[in-house]
Order: sequence, then C-alpha cells, then structure tokens
Amino acid sequence: MTRLPNRRSLQKFINARTTPLNLPIAVVLIDIDNFSWVNEKYGYESGNTLIAEFSQRLVFSAPGHSLAARIEGNRFALAIPGTYSRQEIYSMLSDQFLSLQNPFHICGEPVHLTYSAGVALAPDDGADSHTLLLHAERALDHIKKHGKNDIALYHASFHQEDLERQLAMSFRSALEQGEFHLSYQPKFNVHTGFIDSAEALIRWKSPLHGAVSPAVFIPIAEKNGFIFDLTKWTLNEACRQMKHWEQIEHPIKRVAVNISAPLFLSDRLPKMISEFLHYYQLDARCLELEITETAIMSRFEAAFDIIADLKKAGIAISLDDFGTGVSSLTYLKKLPIDTLKIDKSFIDGVHDSFEDKALVEMIIQLAKLFKLSVVAEGVEKQEQMNVLKKLGCDFIQGYLISRPECPDTLEARYMEKKYGS
Repeated sequence: MTRLPNRRSLQKFINARTTPLNLPIAVVLIDIDNFSWVNEKYGYESGNTLIAEFSQRLVFSAPGHSLAARIEGNRFALAIPGTYSRQEIYSMLSDQFLSLQNPFHICGEPVHLTYSAGVALAPDDGADSHTLLLHAERALDHIKKHGKNDIALYHASFHQEDLERQLAMSFRSALEQGEFHLSYQPKFNVHTGFIDSAEALIRWKSPLHGAVSPAVFIPIAEKNGFIFDLTKWTLNEACRQMKHWEQIEHPIKRVAVNISAPLFLSDRLPKMISEFLHYYQLDARCLELEITETAIMSRFEAAFDIIADLKKAGIAISLDDFGTGVSSLTYLKKLPIDTLKIDKSFIDGVHDSFEDKALVEMIIQLAKLFKLSVVAEGVEKQEQMNVLKKLGCDFIQGYLISRPECPDTLEARYMEKKYGS
C-alpha cells in the first residue's frame, strides 16, 4: 500500500551501520495521533488512502541518506545515519513535522493530524537494531502518555515505566501462583497493656522481580484495574486468618485491612465484605477497614453513604494517615468513623519536638471530642511511647511493639506469652 520498506528491511539497514561498524545513527518511530478517529469517521478505505499519502510526505521530507519504513498500521520509522546531538535531532524532526502539518483531504473535508515520535541514538542508546527500536518504542510510549504531538528522546528513566508495565502484566499470574502474602503488624492497647488487634499488610515476593514494595505495586494495581482482585484476595485471606485465630483463642481479636480509594468508592465493597464474613462465620467486629483522607474528601457524599452502610453491618472504620491531607473538621464531625491513625511523620519527633508534640496532642484531643479512638503509627522509641501514653493515645503501632510478621511468628509469640505490656 505504501511501497515503503518493512520492519525487517529497517533492521537490516540499521544493523549494517551499527553491528559491524559501530557508526552513529538516529532511529525514530513516528505514530499518527488518534488515527482510529479517521477510520471511525471516514472508514478504513479512506484511512488507507491517508496512510499512503502520509508515507509519500514522509519520504519527501526525510533526509536524503535516510531510510523511511512502515512498521505497522499508522506507525512509521526513520533511520537517519550520522552524528547528532539530542538538540539537533529534536530540531530536525520538529522541522520535519511542520512539513507534515498540511491537512489531508478525505471526502472533500480537510483533516489535520498531529504526530508523536520516539528517538534512540546509536551508540549511546544501543548498538543494534533490536535495542535501538526497543528504546525508541519506550520513548514513543512515554510521549503518547504525556500529551502526544511531541518528540521524546530515549532516557534511562523510561525503564521505570517499562517496569510498571511488566508488573501490571504479572499481577494475574502472581495471584494465581501464590506470590502474595499477608504480614500482620500488632497494635498495642495502652489501656489494657496487651495486644488485641493487628493491621494486615500485603507483600509481594516475585521470582522475577524480587520483593516488590506495596508503595510500588499498589498504585500500579489501581491504575490498571487490578486493585479489586487484589483487595478481594486480601480480605479473604485476612478473614481466613482471623477465623483461625478465633478458633485457637489468639489474643488478636480484630484485623484491619487497607482499602484503596477506587475500591472504597465503588458499590462492590459492602457486598464483598458481607460475603466473606458470612463464609467464615465471623462477627463483623473482627474486621476493621483503613481508608485515607483523600479517599473520603474526593467524593464525600458517596464515601459517607458507604461508611454508613459498613457501620450498620458492625464494621469499624479507621481514618489512616490523619494529618497529611487537607482535613475538614466539618467532614470529620459528620463521618461515622471509629478511629484516627496519626501519621508517622508526626510521631517521629513527638518526644523531642515541641511543635510535633503539640500537633499530636491537638489531634488526640480532637479525636476525644468526636469520641474517636487514636492509633499512633510508626512508634520506634520508648520515649515516643511514654509521651503518647501521657497524651492519652489509645493504641501504639510500630517497630517498638513489633515489625509486620507472618502469622506463624505471631502465634509463636502468643504461645511464649510475649504479648504482655
């Protein structure tokens, strides 16, 4: 249709200059932005006509010693031999795109198109066609995700985006292969002097990626729609563990599970929780949900209704990382929550900073005003715990009490009577 060389010819052209000779060359991938709109409005035949005309313009505007190729669909490539700085290649391609800006005419109508491009330069970005095309592809994907209609030169930081894609593609198999597990971090009850609850924390140990931090994979799961399945697995596993602890009369009587904003604000959560509690024959008081301020404040009315439904079922609600967002006292007064969790950033200096101590004291007094319990997160020093006790904090959580542990470790501590004050 275009009479342009294909990917294989492009690879031969690049390799002839890189593999044996290590000569510099610029590899450019070009994508017509939103080309599907053309097919949808005018039909595929008109789209093919446009592709053919675009290919002619590309050949005409390309440097005479370069090779223009069609990779697939509306994606093209240029291989431009020669030494170019990053600014030089950017300026050259910018001028080239200007020459492509004239409208196409389809069915008598002018159609204006924009283009995105990713560039890899040999030898800095690769020394063979496979690597250069891969890196140009990463650069193109980067610019397509950040507004289109521009040119991106490959940068090593794009590997992070590639890692995100790899992790997203691994979620399903990781869940099926049992790569996720829960650790539990106990909460010390200041009033009783014993541990009676814990927070479930999801962990991922991948044979391919190693130990992946929740700070990395949770946002990726939210972005890629996997958070529902991941939270469903977490709730099921936490309820299963809670039932086991109930049967052996373990001192942990309640487990808290973190719920991300997208799932919390959906209508699927209450039904899911109800099904798990029924399946494991658990009292709703055995389960607590931890949600962030941002999950609530972004859609307050919806959040209020969901919290109200969960509260009717007897499930406790905890507001996590309190103080780090933009809280509204009016909202706090209206919400039927049970607990505030003070963020670690406030706890770090509570024992040696007048300002931090004053802030924590204010939060605790605020909680008492609204008849809420308070959990201090990230407590690592005895001095911090002493101050928190004096200020009236109800629960202490952090490395001073215990790191997140597997259930077997916590059961062993229970058997050794190590749960006292």
